[in-house]
Amino acid sequence: MFLSPNGEGMFSNIARLIPNELMSFKHLGTVKDGKEQPESEETKKWSGAMESYSVKETNGITELSVTMDVTEDFESYFRETFPKALGVVKDLSEN
Repeated sequence: MFLSPNGEGMFSNIARLIPNELMSFKHLGTVKDGKEQPESEETKKWSGAMESYSVKETNGITELSVTMDVTEDFESYFRETFPKALGVVKDLSEN
C-alpha cells in the first residue's frame, strides 16, 4: 500500500522484482481510512496502471529511472511532485 499519514492512498501488487535492478508495481485500487475500497468508476480509469523503478550502474555512476502510467487528471501532479521526491532519494543515497 502507498498511504498518506491519514491512511488514504492506493493498494498495489509487485508485478516484477529483480533485486538491485528493477521493481514494478501494478496499481489496483484505492484505500480510505486504511481500508481497501471496492472498485469504482474512477478507479476503473487507472486500475492496472504500472509504475516501475530501475537502477543501472555505468562507470561508477548509478542511474535511477522511473516509468509510470498516468491518467491525464494526474499528469501535472506527478510532473511537479516526482522530481522533488526523486531529489530526496538522490540526497539520501549520496549522503
